Amino acid sequence: MIISESEEKKPTLGSDRKHPALATIKERYLLTASSSTKSVYHLSLDLKTAPLNFKVGDSIGVFAQNDPLQVQELLSTLGHDPQTPILDPKTQEMITLVDFLSSRANLRRISSSMIKLFHHFEPSHDKSNQLLHLLQPEHKGQLTAYLESREPLDLLREHPQARPPLQDICNQFSSLLPRFYSVASSPSTFPKEAHLTVALSSYKHRDVQRYGVASHFLCHLAELETTSIPVYVQSAHHFTLPQDDTLPIIMVGPGTGVAPFRAFLQERYFRQATGRNWLFFGDRHHACDFFYREEWDHFIHNGMLKFDTAFSRDQPEKIYVQNKMYEHAAEIWKWLQEGAYFYVCGDAHRMAKDVEAMVQQIVQEQGHMSLEAAKAYVKQIRTQKRYLTDVY
Repeated sequence: MIISESEEKKPTLGSDRKHPALATIKERYLLTASSSTKSVYHLSLDLKTAPLNFKVGDSIGVFAQNDPLQVQELLSTLGHDPQTPILDPKTQEMITLVDFLSSRANLRRISSSMIKLFHHFEPSHDKSNQLLHLLQPEHKGQLTAYLESREPLDLLREHPQARPPLQDICNQFSSLLPRFYSVASSPSTFPKEAHLTVALSSYKHRDVQRYGVASHFLCHLAELETTSIPVYVQSAHHFTLPQDDTLPIIMVGPGTGVAPFRAFLQERYFRQATGRNWLFFGDRHHACDFFYREEWDHFIHNGMLKFDTAFSRDQPEKIYVQNKMYEHAAEIWKWLQEGAYFYVCGDAHRMAKDVEAMVQQIVQEQGHMSLEAAKAYVKQIRTQKRYLTDVY
C-alpha cells in the first residue's frame, strides 16, 4: 500500500522547534520576597490545548516576543509602515514588518554585516570612514567593543542619513532564538501543566532599564490565560531519574537550578519510590530567596528528603553549596559507593565546575585515593551516567 504525503503522520505539536504548541500562563507569582535583590517567578503553563509529551528532566523551549516599546522605537526610527510586507530571511515567508520585529528578530545584537551595510549607504564621508575603520582586520578589538556596546536601534540613530533598503536591513538581524527552561513539575502530578522557575533578567543599556527578552515576556508582558505562547519540548536524554526507584539520588541545584529537582521529587513521591533523596539548595538570603520552602518541608516531613541549604550572604564569609557538600563528605562518599546518582543543575561557568571539583576532593579524601585515581573515579561515574549535569 502506498501512503501519500498527505496521509503521512504529521509531527506532534510541541515535539520540536518547527512545530510548537500554543500554551497560556495559568498562574504566575513571585518566589522571592520584596526585600530580595532579584525577582524569581513561578509560572504554570496551561497545557489543556497544548498536550506536551515530556518527562522530568526535560526542558521547555519558549518562543518569546520582544518588548513592544522597543519594537515601536525601531518602527519609528525606520520610518516605515508597520504593515509593510517583509520576507523573513530564515523561513522565506512573507510577514509584516511589525510581526518580524516582534517575534522573529533579535533586537539586541548587531553583526559586522549590518555595519558593512550601513557603511555602504552612509552619505557622510566622515561617518562612512568611521564604520570602515571598525571593519579593518587590525581593528578587531575595537569592532568587538562596538558590537557589544550597541544595539541595532543605536546604529540606526547614529546614522540617520543612511538609507539601506528595508529588506536589506531586516536581512541583517539575527534570529530571535527560543529560551529554554527546565520543567519544574512532574507530569504525573500535574498532567495538564508544566511549571517553570524563571529569574527575571535585567540590565542597563545607555542608562535605560532593559530586561531579558524571554523573562520579561513571561514575567511581565504575557497576560494570564490570554497570551498564546509557542512552546516545545527539549528532551534531556540522560538528565532524568534512574529507572531503578530504589537507587539513591543526590541533587545540587542552587538558585533556579533547583527547578528540575522539584519535578524529580514530585515524580518519586508519585511513584512511591523507596530510593533516598538528598537536595543541596543555595541562594543569597534565607529570608527572601528560599524558593518552594513549603514543598521541601512536605517532602522532609514525609521522610523522603534529606535537605541542606547554603545562603551565601547571610554571614560574613560566603557559604556555597559545595561548602555544605564538604561538611557531609563522608556521607556523600557512602551514598556514591551505594550507587547514588549525582545531579547538578545551574550555572556552568563557576558553580558546576566548583561542585565537580568538590566531588573530586571528597572522592580523593574519603576514598583515600591519589588525585589521578579520584579523577578516574569521577570520569567513571560520568561514563556510567551516574554524574549528570544540566548547566547553562
